[in-house]
Amino acid sequence: MIPDVAKLVEDVRQEVDARRDRGEFTPEDIEFLLAQRLRAYVADARIDPALGLRLQHESHDWNIDTGYVIRSHKPGLAGSAIRLAKRIVRPAVRLYTDHVLNRQAQINLVVWHFLLDSIRRTALLELEVKQLRHDIDSIKRGR
Repeated sequence: MIPDVAKLVEDVRQEVDARRDRGEFTPEDIEFLLAQRLRAYVADARIDPALGLRLQHESHDWNIDTGYVIRSHKPGLAGSAIRLAKRIVRPAVRLYTDHVLNRQAQINLVVWHFLLDSIRRTALLELEVKQLRHDIDSIKRGR
């Protein structure tokens, strides 16, 4: 006898939906919820969408980098003179800016991780409340 794959898939989907209605979510559901909320926060804050995608990546390449590049878009002799002047004063400027930029990068990371933790905790609490409400409703129906 050949199993009815469509029926099995439908039964599994119904079971997953029933679990979700009871407040039982899979880790994938929770990760999806967190990513969805993070996208909503980025959109509400009107952050550049490209930066929003970089913020959601595991790396921290979005953060301040003190190894900035010296450039000038001016062509010719004037551009060369500007680049040379920038290279000459760079060590003196970095004495005053590097510690500020490094400190800001640390603050950025702390705030970012705090935001991620807050989103995760809020989402988990909401899921727990949903599960508790389902349990209360089940108890009330049992009376």
